[in-house]
Amino acid sequence: MSCVDAKTIVEGTDFEKKHTPLIECKDVVKAGELFEVRIRSAGVDHPMDDDHFIQFIELKIGDITLTRVDLTQYVKPDVVLYVKAPSGEHKGHNMKLSAYMYCNLHGVWKYEKEVKIE
Repeated sequence: MSCVDAKTIVEGTDFEKKHTPLIECKDVVKAGELFEVRIRSAGVDHPMDDDHFIQFIELKIGDITLTRVDLTQYVKPDVVLYVKAPSGEHKGHNMKLSAYMYCNLHGVWKYEKEVKIE
């Protein structure tokens, strides 16, 4: 698995960018409320051919898997999800969102984003 950082998204190669899942969401969310999370390739579209495509996109908060979206070569790897922010004792803390994209030829790629809960 390749875990990349924000620098790779800006300065990386086209190969890295088309395999890296980019997480787009607010930096600060309210505890217990739904917020939009978009996951897509980081700047370069990944090919979606019969022999080379993104098979799934997965989203986690910490170690908890929120969802996994299975794809075929006929679907663009760009998903929008609505996630409920943790509440209670999580208020005032950060949560780590992790997105995973699996390419059938080049394996799993991961990107993480910290989001503050208020």
